[in-house]
Amino acid sequence: MEDFLPLYANMVHKFCPCKEDAFRESCYSTLSKAIFQTSSFDLLDEGNKKTVQNHLTEVAGTLLGLYYPTHDEEGNTYINESDSCRYLVENNDFPTFFKNLCLNFQFPNGAKWMQFIRQDIDNQIHIKPFCFIITLLYHAQENKIMLTKQEIGYYVLNNLDVLQGNVKPEVVYERIMQDRKNKVKREKLSGSHDWQHIKEQFNLLVLTNLVETDATYIWLNKYEARTIGIFMEHINDFTFNPYAYDLNQQKQRMRYLEDWKYVYGQFNSELVNIKTTFNIDIADESEQVRQGGATKSSVDIGDDGEALVFKIEQERVRNYRERLVNKVLLLGKTKGLGYDISSIEADENPLKPEFARYIEVKATKRITEPSFDVSWTDSINLTSKEWIAAEQYRDYYNIYRVYFTKKKTIVVRIKNPYQKFVDNQIEVYPTIYQMNFDASVIEKRYAD
Repeated sequence: MEDFLPLYANMVHKFCPCKEDAFRESCYSTLSKAIFQTSSFDLLDEGNKKTVQNHLTEVAGTLLGLYYPTHDEEGNTYINESDSCRYLVENNDFPTFFKNLCLNFQFPNGAKWMQFIRQDIDNQIHIKPFCFIITLLYHAQENKIMLTKQEIGYYVLNNLDVLQGNVKPEVVYERIMQDRKNKVKREKLSGSHDWQHIKEQFNLLVLTNLVETDATYIWLNKYEARTIGIFMEHINDFTFNPYAYDLNQQKQRMRYLEDWKYVYGQFNSELVNIKTTFNIDIADESEQVRQGGATKSSVDIGDDGEALVFKIEQERVRNYRERLVNKVLLLGKTKGLGYDISSIEADENPLKPEFARYIEVKATKRITEPSFDVSWTDSINLTSKEWIAAEQYRDYYNIYRVYFTKKKTIVVRIKNPYQKFVDNQIEVYPTIYQMNFDASVIEKRYAD
């Protein structure tokens, strides 16, 4: 998911707003090149075409809410970039993007086929599942109890009364504890279509950094207490009313889906300006009890990236020659240079060790580590000053891409991006100088 997210977001950001046909054509070409190494979508076989289409519609559009449609009076459909997509492109903060997605998510929604949406409405479903799960986990951890994925799947996501909004999280918690005490064994959910969707919801929560999991249990990340408070506050705040539409009428069905996509893609500024009224204390994993009877189975990213690369460069130059370390300068706050750090070639260019090296740092925050496999891609945005500097300094201009992930920090270096553009190794679009690259152009990796 995270490997493709920057590709999706920058693709939408680049092409929107535009007419639906032009949007699909441009995105199909971009995705075909990224996934199948050809921009000729029409030459793909039917199976691969379906894969490309699913990436655009089912994942980038329906699941991630990166774009939404609007219509003019002539009946033309236009595709627009969502607020959450714009936030992601501008801030490179993957966990906050997924927090926003989970905070907006509700049942019923517009992510299912219409027949299943009708079923949800007929069944009077009315829940914000991620807010409910977060609140349930809080009640458990308040009592220092660990809940399992199976328990949440069975008692929450597979329980009609809960999904209808008739049962509060604290009541569900007490029911789980009662069944544990009485040694009640519930049927294990496995392999079914419904359980697959339940696991996908757990995966989305993991990408928010709000929870931790192992093979059996799921628990809250105590370091995200303030954001957890926001989820608990908004458990009953529904910004989309699925019961306001007559789904027997085609126009109303279309309006339902369009309104949902717009609402789903809105960005909640509370997530970056946290003013929750909740004062919560969350027990750490080590403080919690794996009770018997359980069914088993916001930092400034740019500044942090520059500081890390500055430290790496100082150490590299110091190891080469101590007296030259003062030539490593952190210049990120100096406007108009087109780079963040001035360093020297040192040991990596023995013939010209004291030649200047110009470094632009691009950092992002995500949960998982980049795969760097053959289908992996990434995208960054460069200013005109940065691209001019890349052309001017050529061999001595480097982009250091920093990935702050859950378990480690990874830094990769791309040397002379301008020449790689000339050689068609990377793509650069002059509107915002978006650069797409794969693992083959990386000279070196650093790991914290």
